[in-house]
This record gives sequence, C-alpha cells and structure tokens, in this order.
Amino acid sequence: MPERETIQAYLQTVADQIRWKRARPVVTLELQRHLEDQRDAFTEEGNAPEEAERLAVEEMGDPVAVGAELDRIHRPKPQWGLLALTMLLALAGGFLRVWLTAGWDDGYLAVDPVRTLAAVSLGTACLLGAYFLDYSFLGRYAREVYIAAISAGLLSLWLSPKVNNASYYTRYVALCYPVIYAVWLYACRGKSWKGLFLAIAGGVPLALVCWRAPSVLGLFLLLVSGLILLLAAARMDWFGIGKLSTAAVPLGIALLTALGGYGLLRRGYGASRIAVLLHPETDPKGYGYQALMTRAILTCSRWMGEGAIPSMSCYERIVPNVDHELLPLTIIFKLGWLPYLLLLLVLAALLAWLLFRCLRQKSQLGRMVALAVVLTLGLQTVSSVVLNLGFVLFSAELPLLVGNLHTVLDMGLIGLALSVFRGDAVARENRIEGTGRGFIPVGIHCKRWQNSQKDEKIFSVSLILKRR
Repeated sequence: MPERETIQAYLQTVADQIRWKRARPVVTLELQRHLEDQRDAFTEEGNAPEEAERLAVEEMGDPVAVGAELDRIHRPKPQWGLLALTMLLALAGGFLRVWLTAGWDDGYLAVDPVRTLAAVSLGTACLLGAYFLDYSFLGRYAREVYIAAISAGLLSLWLSPKVNNASYYTRYVALCYPVIYAVWLYACRGKSWKGLFLAIAGGVPLALVCWRAPSVLGLFLLLVSGLILLLAAARMDWFGIGKLSTAAVPLGIALLTALGGYGLLRRGYGASRIAVLLHPETDPKGYGYQALMTRAILTCSRWMGEGAIPSMSCYERIVPNVDHELLPLTIIFKLGWLPYLLLLLVLAALLAWLLFRCLRQKSQLGRMVALAVVLTLGLQTVSSVVLNLGFVLFSAELPLLVGNLHTVLDMGLIGLALSVFRGDAVARENRIEGTGRGFIPVGIHCKRWQNSQKDEKIFSVSLILKRR
C-alpha cells in the first residue's frame, strides 16, 4: 500500500461531502496537515508507516460524518440585508433622477428613463456578479490585476472623449484605483524595506493616470485612501520592519506632500481657486457662479416641500449640473431638507454597516479590499455633501443616487466587499513563519494532548472555525 493512499482516500471522501467548492481545498489542506501530524506521532511510537497512517485515519473518525459536519460549518454567509439595502438605494436614486428632472428644458436636461433603468439593471448584475465572485483571485494575481488597471487607465486616456477638458471614462477607471492599490500592497507584503518602497512607488503610476485625465476626485480618493491603507498595512506589519517604522514613512511623505501642496495653492491659479472656494462672490461670473447659485438655492429651500425662488422662473437654468453632481441640490429644493437628510442617513447606515463588517474580517486581503471600497464610497459621499453645500472645488457624485455609470460602478464595488463578507467562513488566515508564501487558510482546529498519568496520546478534531 502506498504511504499516502489511506490519507488521500479519506480526504477525498470528506471533500465529497462538502458542497461549497471554494471551501473544499481549504478544508482538505488543513485536514491533511493534521492527519500527517497524527501519522508522524504514531510512527514515533514505533508503528510501521502503513499502520501509523491507518491509526491516524481511524482516530480522525468516520469521513462521511466529518465531511457532513464540515459541510454544515463551511457554508457561504449570505449578505441579504446589505444586498437589499444597496439595491433599494440604487432604485431610489434612479427614480429620483428621472422624476425630478422630467420636463426640464424640453428634455435636454431631463434624465433618460430608459438609460436609467438600464444602468440600475446593469448595476444590479455587477453587484450580484461581484458578490458571487471569489475575491481571493485578486491576491493570487495581484501583479496582473495592477498592470491591467494601469493599462485600462492609459487606454481610456487615449480613446475616451473629452468632456469639460477631461477624459470622460478615465474618471470612472480612477474610482477603482483605491481597490487596485490595496491589492498592490498585498503583493508587496513580506519584502522588508524593498516591499515598502515598492508599495509607495506603486501608487505613482495610478496617480499619474488620475493627473493626466485630469480627475481631481480620483486623485483625492487615491491619495487619502492610499495613506489610510498604508497605515492599515503598517498596523498588520505587512513588510516585517515594525509597525512604527512602516507607519513613519507614509506619514512623513504625506506631511511633505501636504506642505508642498499648501505652498503651491498659495500661488497663482491655486490661490485664486481657494479664494473663490471661500468667497465665491469675488468671482460671481466665473468660478464663483456655481457656488453662489447653489447657496442661493439652499437659502430658498424649505424643511419640507418645494422651495421658492423670487423672480426666477426656470430653476434648471439657474445652476449648472443640477441633473448630475448637483442633483442632491435638486432634491433639497424640490422635496425639502428632510428627504435629503433621510437619504443621507440611509446611505451613512449602509457605509457604517460595511465598515463594521470590514473591521471584523480575519482575512487580511479581504479586510484591505473591503476597507478600500468603504473609503472610496465614504470619501465620495463627503465630497458630494460639501459640493452641494456650495463649496465648489471639484465635482463628486453621491454614491448610488447620482449618475448612471457611477451607480453601476458603485454597485460593483459594494458587491466586491460583500464577496469578502460572504466568504468569511474560509477566509481566515494564519501566517506561516519562515516561509515566503504568506498565509494559509485555517478551517479546522486539531488538538493533541497527553494524559500524564496514563501516558496515553489522544487525538481529536474540533469541527469549529478557529477564532484568532
């Protein structure tokens, strides 16, 4: 009998009982390690290799019963609540976009209901597709994913039409870059100072794509979320140089960048934009016009119901982009502050729910991917709120509520985060000391102890997830 035949047959029988295909290799790998440990222990007691393997299998128990119990434990964790809330917000956003712009300017500004329905449908498909996706492939092919993202950005710069002197599709590609950067950080872990240098340098090509678009929102999201992700990697000591040493480098770079940026903003064009941001009345017919009109609309809005604009008969002609990034302003003016704040509260609840689930993840790759998604959506939300209060620095859409393509992209990102939560049962990881392979999933916990009085060695398997 070949030495491993009995163990392999046992593992195959166990695997046949597990219906979730993604869990099978995780469980069988861990179970194989425990069986081999048991076999080696029996061999040390003087048993022949074939006999030791037979005893190890017998001690583990009936493979059908073990497999059935593991099948019960290792099942996907449905995320029905988060899925339903995401789709509800997307539907509400599509309805509001069509309803509030109906009849505007002979249909020129009105949102097309057919395109909106198609966007919500496509977004739902992206949400579900990403939800059922095995997100761990991002870690297995991290470098390939990073190169593909850079290539997509460069291709969009070349082929995308220009809208307001900006590459139209590149700004959507840029919104995915925080997730791509999280994947890049994962690829650089365990490489000491070289890994930290590569991690920081990997953000430069992504930033250059955003700069060339130009996408100010994309660059803002990448820089802020990138810093937070680097600090999260430092907290987990991904590069093996110490938490404080790792955190000091990105914090130092961020401080120098902030000081340099502040110096640039105090001069020329930057200084004028900041002055207009704070005092739009200094440029009422130029950059300050949108901010002035936005604030004027807000002062005419009510707590409930449509606001009143004296001597202004056509609202949609007053403020540019009230059918796009300033659609929340339309919600405030047409429906009142209360409906707008309720929508923000629901969106904030979704983001808080996602963040809570993210922080509970044991999978380090999953935690970083989910954190990148939450940061992307959260920073977009804050930027949109600031914009719709009359502080115009760069455009930003409110996630799930504004923009057709933005809705599709946001739903896809949320689906990716939910894929992390769905696979939590097999995503628990433990570092292998002294190896370059990084992490091995842990599915079952095997205990071995010795009864000192009887001098007997007893083996047992605990069919529970290992909590670390």
